[in-house]
Amino acid sequence: MSIKETIASAGRNLHTVIITAREDDGSIETREAEPYSYRITAGTEKFFCYDIGKGGTRNFHVHKVISVEETQKPFTPRWDVEV
Repeated sequence: MSIKETIASAGRNLHTVIITAREDDGSIETREAEPYSYRITAGTEKFFCYDIGKGGTRNFHVHKVISVEETQKPFTPRWDVEV
């Protein structure tokens, strides 16, 4: 299953995801998040989510996402899930 298919499955099931991505500074971070949407900003596709550990919204450049895993942890949506 592709990264976007995994995110879509988690969105449909209202499950969180574990996402690993390369940060702008080159470091690699892994976070648990609620999946919400994709947007094109400044010509780049970004994935928007709610970062559970940081307690706030977060976005990732889709091309910098290394892996995504759907958890079995349910969440109650804060906004419309559009993935």
